Amino acid sequence: MRRRGGWRAAAIILALAFCLLGQGEECRVDARFASPSSTLETYWEAMRANDEVTLRECLNEGREDTPFPGMLWFMPPTPRLWLAGFRSLPVTAGRVIVTYDVCFTIPGLVESQSFHTGSELVRERGEWRIVRPLGRASVPQWNSVARPIDS
Repeated sequence: MRRRGGWRAAAIILALAFCLLGQGEECRVDARFASPSSTLETYWEAMRANDEVTLRECLNEGREDTPFPGMLWFMPPTPRLWLAGFRSLPVTAGRVIVTYDVCFTIPGLVESQSFHTGSELVRERGEWRIVRPLGRASVPQWNSVARPIDS
């Protein structure tokens, strides 16, 4: 009785399997969207800079209420903006609700201003995207700061 294939068949199968390694689409995760906090920081910095392209990249596809330049009408122009006080609540695998404080400085004032807001994020292909803001469009009730009028 004759043996079928033996070591030659195994070697051919092993060589074919080795040739298939590395085939397919390479997965690269943009560092701006690697975590919920980095996505939110990218989003708010784009809002501060009126960067519509980056704003759209931060959002989940299919959103109809996409931001537009000048959308931060409720805030004064600010040279610096940062996020603090992150609290996250996992909803399901790959979906999280995050609340946080948006802090910013106003030119001419010593102390910083802030407001509390939140967003729901979802992970798509390893990157986090904003699905929707929490509450009433995540626009805070903000009172303007009394500043001296230049003469």
